[in-house]
Amino acid sequence: MTTIPLHLPPANFTAAHALLGRLYLEHRAFLRRVLLGQSIPPRDVDDVVQDIFLTAWRRLECLIVPEQARPWLLVIGLNHARNHRKLSRCEREVLAGLADDFPEREDEAESIGMFVQATYGLFRLKRFLYKIGPRVRAVVMPYLEGRSIREIAESLGIKTKTAHARLHLAREHLKTLALA
Repeated sequence: MTTIPLHLPPANFTAAHALLGRLYLEHRAFLRRVLLGQSIPPRDVDDVVQDIFLTAWRRLECLIVPEQARPWLLVIGLNHARNHRKLSRCEREVLAGLADDFPEREDEAESIGMFVQATYGLFRLKRFLYKIGPRVRAVVMPYLEGRSIREIAESLGIKTKTAHARLHLAREHLKTLALA
């Protein structure tokens, strides 16, 4: 029979620490699903969840009844998701492989190979744009041209959340094409 080593909590460990640990274990998966539904990129979800619990730690005195933690964390999570989307509007995303598709002429042998690669990259882009459908394509094309989500949503007469959702669909479809 093996024994599990018992690590005593540090001297400054309080009931607040225990409550936050319990909240984290119970609600982390829920918050991840909410953030993914709010069009937060999967690579950023864990960071945003950590920010949510950091805010919860700072405002733990606002939580009166621990049974009301889920709606309280949901509001904090939605606020963090909104802030994350606002900050990500300023970032420009470059699709992998497109920056290298247009060759610079150094010598003729290399430039022919680069031209073939660029043509194949453009073919893949054209195939992707054909497969995603017209509604998603209407959001993706201006996004690839460098326009912000807000500008795209205003020009199409849709909500920004809808534009984020359509970009999310395009990214997911692009992942499936990359695996094929």
